[in-house]
Amino acid sequence: MATTDTSNHTQQPTDTYACLARLLHSPAPGREALLDQVYEELLSRESRAYAAGWTDALTEARRARTGRP
Repeated sequence: MATTDTSNHTQQPTDTYACLARLLHSPAPGREALLDQVYEELLSRESRAYAAGWTDALTEARRARTGRP
């Protein structure tokens, strides 16, 4: 399974639901292929959320170091 680039992706929760609904309602070659597609989508979103959390933590650390609110 291929991983996707996690940079510059901002999606709202409704986009997530729409994407997963599209995957679930589109014809797939088989059950295993559908599970692979859903897994890849979830992995991609988890990676973006993890990266965003690190960005937030680094921003907070920089603020604490410089003394800015």
